[in-house]
Amino acid sequence: MSVRRSDLFGRSAPGTAREGRRGWAGWPLCSAAAVAAGIVLLGVVGPALGHPGGWQPTGRSSVGRLSAEHSWRAATPALPRFGAARAAHSDDVGDPFILTVPRGTAADRRVRYVLLWTTDWQSNVPTAVSEDLVHWRRVADALPVLPTWATGSRTMTWGPSAVRVAAGWVLFYSTQEASSGLECLGRAVSDDPVGPYVDRSSRPLVCQRSLGGDIDPSVVRDERGALSLVWKNDGNARGSATGIWHQSLSADGLSLTGQPRRLLTADQRWEQGILEGPAMLRAAAGGWWLFYSAGAWQSNTYSTGVAWCVTVDGPCSKSRSGPLLTSAPGAISPGGLETFIDRGGRLWASYSAFPSRPASRAAAMAENRVLLLAPVLTR
Repeated sequence: MSVRRSDLFGRSAPGTAREGRRGWAGWPLCSAAAVAAGIVLLGVVGPALGHPGGWQPTGRSSVGRLSAEHSWRAATPALPRFGAARAAHSDDVGDPFILTVPRGTAADRRVRYVLLWTTDWQSNVPTAVSEDLVHWRRVADALPVLPTWATGSRTMTWGPSAVRVAAGWVLFYSTQEASSGLECLGRAVSDDPVGPYVDRSSRPLVCQRSLGGDIDPSVVRDERGALSLVWKNDGNARGSATGIWHQSLSADGLSLTGQPRRLLTADQRWEQGILEGPAMLRAAAGGWWLFYSAGAWQSNTYSTGVAWCVTVDGPCSKSRSGPLLTSAPGAISPGGLETFIDRGGRLWASYSAFPSRPASRAAAMAENRVLLLAPVLTR
């Protein structure tokens, strides 16, 4: 059983149904054999980029970016395509994040891949390790002790991501702030990618209290090696607007620099007023893909959308054709998508979905969302 349930806490949940439409041109078909094998084809053929009306500018941009805003539609590259997905872990794995351990590090002698995900009410940050992305072994909680500013509840730590820096590893996550009762973002450090990570901070890294708090941090390293963070303001926890935000990080990943910038707002009907779970991937032809989940997690229409951004801090434009990934046989409510490169240099998408449709929104509370992995064929 996992958290982030609006029924319990007045907010959305990770990797669950977001009410959308099957509006994406060329949604792939699943063969009977593939469905029987538990495989869902996730290749997507979208509208021609740069086609009039195909992309919608969104978010905020600075005056200095006006020329880029006027020209980005013509520069938008072909959409990313995913191959056949397979279930890789059957536990309740919401908001999965996979960390590839670099060769030559101390941890490399013990493990190749580390899987982190949203609390399962047993661990703050449930953790598993693998040698081959097929067989996973559960290990200790990556964040066994929450910081002093947090409530300390094992049900309220969501959406982890991690990155290697010069001094070790930094884990980003959200958890409930004791003083406000809102979700806020924290960061913790470890000299081992498996943990334990320690957060000795006296206050959250990010907490936009006037916007309902913040969740779903995802770390981005740009082409120059600079780090930044994208996340969601949790406005729907307080009945207000949600958005996807970006802010630069210091080289050690422990502090923010510059000012936050809103990249996306929930301005399409299928998004149902809720955006969450952002993650960025550099586009092969330039710019950045910004994946996000949208809608109500308890619904089988919880879906994954995509926008294209000129740089990691925008401006960004969404497809007007609807979500990139929607529910399909064997993968209901796909969300929480991240990407990673394996030890062989292959690019993968990781996300979670229900293997079958929950009987009701209430029933979704007790259903496992499994980890799915799909190769990224083009980006």
